[in-house]
Amino acid sequence: MRRAAALAVLAAACLHAPPALPPLRVGTSGDYSPFSLARDGTLEGLDVEVARRFARDSGRRLELVRFRWPELTRDLAAGRFDLAMGGVTARPERAVAGIFTRPVAEAGAVVLAHQRLDPRTSWLRLGVNAGGHLERVAARLFPHALLVRTNDNRALADLLASGAADAILTDEAEADALALPGAVRLGPFTRDRKAYLGRDPALVAELDAWLRAREADGTLAALRARWLGAPRAAARSAFASDLEALLALVDLRLACMPAVAAAKQKTGRPVEDPEQEARVLGAVRARAAERGLDPAAIEALFRAQIEAARALEREFLAHPEEVDGLDLEREARPALARISELIVARAADLAADPGALASLDPGRVAEALDGSLTPAPHRLAIARAIARLRRAPPHAARTPALAAGGRVSVPGTQQRSALRDVAPPASVISVAHRQESDAAFSQRLSTLSLVFAAKS
Repeated sequence: MRRAAALAVLAAACLHAPPALPPLRVGTSGDYSPFSLARDGTLEGLDVEVARRFARDSGRRLELVRFRWPELTRDLAAGRFDLAMGGVTARPERAVAGIFTRPVAEAGAVVLAHQRLDPRTSWLRLGVNAGGHLERVAARLFPHALLVRTNDNRALADLLASGAADAILTDEAEADALALPGAVRLGPFTRDRKAYLGRDPALVAELDAWLRAREADGTLAALRARWLGAPRAAARSAFASDLEALLALVDLRLACMPAVAAAKQKTGRPVEDPEQEARVLGAVRARAAERGLDPAAIEALFRAQIEAARALEREFLAHPEEVDGLDLEREARPALARISELIVARAADLAADPGALASLDPGRVAEALDGSLTPAPHRLAIARAIARLRRAPPHAARTPALAAGGRVSVPGTQQRSALRDVAPPASVISVAHRQESDAAFSQRLSTLSLVFAAKS
C-alpha cells in the first residue's frame, strides 16, 4: 500500500511538473580571443563563460554552435542559434536582424604595425578579419588602405609577422591577447561595445535582466578581470550598467544614420522631415508618460539625437561611403523603432535613481559616446539631456510602471512565452518596472513597437 501510494504521489508530481525548457543554443565563432576561442577541442572565453552561467542559472542545457562572421546575421535569421555571443559588436545591420542586450565590454578599434604611421592618410596593406565589424571600420576610416582580408581572426598576427600586411586592424581586447612583440599600437579610433544579439525579444530581455543583476553583484566584473585583464574589469552598479546601456543605444541609433541617408537619397527624400520628426517626438512623449518619465525631458533627449542624426546624414551625403543598403520602411525604420523603445526604457531605469542621475557629469558622459560618429558639441548636448532626465511630476496621470523583461517586436520572429515561462528573480527587475505582469507588458510592447515603426 505504501509503495502504491508513493508511486501515485510520484505520478501526480510528474503530471504537474513544469515542462522542461528547450536548450539554449548560442552561436559563437571560436576565433576571437578573449571572447570566444576554440582550444584543444573546447570553447572558452568571456562570452562562452557568460553563456554557460546564464544557461545554468536559467535551468537550460547549453548548446554551442560555431558560426563564421560573414554568416552571423544569416545564421541567426535561419534559426541556427538563439543568441550570438562571442565579441559581437553592436552595429546597424545587426540591429536590423535582431535585438541587442546591454553591453558587457568595450573595445575600440586599434591598428598594430611595426612602425608608427598614420593609417588615415597612409597607403598601406591593412590586414583585417573578413565579414566582421572591423572590416567596415577599415573601409570607413582608412579609405587609402588596401585591405588584406582573412577568414580567421587567429591569422591576423601571421599577416603582420610574415610581411603580408604592413599593419593589422583589431580591437583593444584582442590586441592585448595577441601581445605581438615590438608592435606599435595606434588608436583607439572607435568606441565599440560588445553585446549579445537575439531575435526572440523575451529571451533577450531575460538575458538583459540577468546581465544587469550580474553587474550589480560583481560577477561580470570578476569575469572581465579574468578574461580581459584588470584595466577592463571595473565593477558597475546597476545604475552604471543602465547608463552604459543607454549610451550604447544612442550610439547604435546614430550609427544607423548613414544607411538612413543613403535610403532617403535613393527614394528622393530630404534629410529634414519636420512632420515625421514631430510624429517621432509625439510617440516618445507618449511612451515616456506610460513609464512615469517626464515627457518634456525625453523629448529633449530625442531632439538632441535628431540634431546629431541630421548632421551625420548631411556628412554622409557630402562624403558618401559604402554602407549596408537598407530598405527605409521595411528594415531601417523598424530597427530604429526598437532602438527608440529601448532608449525610453533605459531612460526610465536611470530616472528611477534621481540621486545617481543628479551626480552625473555631462562632460564625462559625452566622452563615453563614440567620437568617431558624432562631434563633441552634439555629444555634449545629448549628455546634458541625459543628465536632465527625471520622473514625471507626482500629479501627472500615468499608467502603472512596466515590468522588466518585456518584448520588442522583431518582424518574422515567432514569440516564445513570456521569459520562456521563467520570470527573472525580483532582484533583477528594474525599480521602475515592477507593477505590470510580463505577459501584459509583452502585449503592450509589441503593439507599441508597431506604433513606433509607423511613426519613425
